[in-house]
Amino acid sequence: MLKNYFNPNQTRVFTIWILTGILSVASGLTFIKGATGATAKLSLQTSNEVIKENIKPNHLARPVANAILPDLGYNKGRSLRLASANTPSNNLHKLPASVKNAVFQAASKRLQQPISQLRIIEFQQQTWRNGCLELANADEFCTEALVPGWRVLVGIGEQTLVYHTNQTGSVLRLNQKASSISLAPVRISVSDLPPPLAGYVVFRQISSGGFIGTTYETVLLKDGQLIRVRIGDANDSERSVRRVSVQQVQQFVRSLERFQFSKFQNLSYPAPSGAADYITYTLTSQKGTVQYNDISRNNLPNNLQAAVKTWNDLIASAQ
Repeated sequence: MLKNYFNPNQTRVFTIWILTGILSVASGLTFIKGATGATAKLSLQTSNEVIKENIKPNHLARPVANAILPDLGYNKGRSLRLASANTPSNNLHKLPASVKNAVFQAASKRLQQPISQLRIIEFQQQTWRNGCLELANADEFCTEALVPGWRVLVGIGEQTLVYHTNQTGSVLRLNQKASSISLAPVRISVSDLPPPLAGYVVFRQISSGGFIGTTYETVLLKDGQLIRVRIGDANDSERSVRRVSVQQVQQFVRSLERFQFSKFQNLSYPAPSGAADYITYTLTSQKGTVQYNDISRNNLPNNLQAAVKTWNDLIASAQ
């Protein structure tokens, strides 16, 4: 076909042009490969130089550094870092033994775990602003005085407790809000379940216990009435009736559905062993009942915490 359109000279020129194009493409690929390799090599050398600059003889022995640096050449997505000299495992001796023992004993009882399974995760020296170590109970009088002590984080797995102590550990208190405890629910027996709700009742809360030991019942009706009474009050002297809008009632019902309140049907989240003077709340919707207590509220499942907060916000908005 070429013979029909080109003379021999033109054929040679065409062939040279084709070969030149192929060589150009091959050269370009070789250049890209070489540039990539050079970039990776330069990056590795730069990283090694930076690491070498930051390694000081009194922080990391040179033989250790030399053993670590080649490992970086594999670029496998791993990260290496120097352990801090301030980690608890390195300076746990700075925490007084009496404080460690007191914290371990309290945490072991609280978490129902042997002391051998617990570990100190973090600790700091603190100066508390009062005799209650800044963790006063309701209606508790605290002496106004500076108390030197410690803030200690102890735990096992994902369960952690934060304790405030004095200097020797003879006084310590649990910081509930800062702690993280996974609560294992138990099923409420049929005999302990409260009576089901009437058709015109949307929600009910029964609270009992605390220092006084009284029991109150609060019910939300479909028309927006919030009625609160004290159980056992023969004269009904503490009855109160407030209102929210029907729209708020409907929004509350939708919130219960969004937070899957029915998923916690007939479950109880008990107080930790040894706890006292807490208030137990029994919440009942048209789909079931759940029970919890005030000292464990922050450790409830997130959806249940959200449902409780929505209910309390609704009560606070009533007029």
